[in-house]
Amino acid sequence: MVGFSIAGVAFMVVIVFYQVIARYFFNKPPKWTEEIALVTMIWIAMLGAGIGLKNDIHVRVEVFMSVFSKKIQRLVEIAIMVLIGYFGVQMTRYTVMMVQRLPNRLAATGISVAWMYVPIAVCGVLVVMCAFLKIIEQVASLKEGRKR
Repeated sequence: MVGFSIAGVAFMVVIVFYQVIARYFFNKPPKWTEEIALVTMIWIAMLGAGIGLKNDIHVRVEVFMSVFSKKIQRLVEIAIMVLIGYFGVQMTRYTVMMVQRLPNRLAATGISVAWMYVPIAVCGVLVVMCAFLKIIEQVASLKEGRKR
């Protein structure tokens, strides 16, 4: 996934660079570059969100967590992951509903507008999978704590 994001950023840089060169040196910018760069950026951002959850680099507030015992911290983490997983399910659900209602095409490229929304559904699936794995990890950690 990280390799895909790196390749996407490189691709986006090349496309935007090509657009700038074509606009300022040849006074003839291609119409398709803006749309392709936008769709690429959306894919990168949504995949990055899923990767961020997997690697625990998502935004969180940890001010009061250190006050609680390890067991309470793990229970709170499980509750947070359940909520995040629910959010991922709803992201996927509503994105699929929206894509089914969008018959439009992008103006310059003619590709379906769905290509801008599909990464949101993919991100939702990634979020659900990562949250599920984190819940399993926390439950196993709780069970280990009981054995000791």
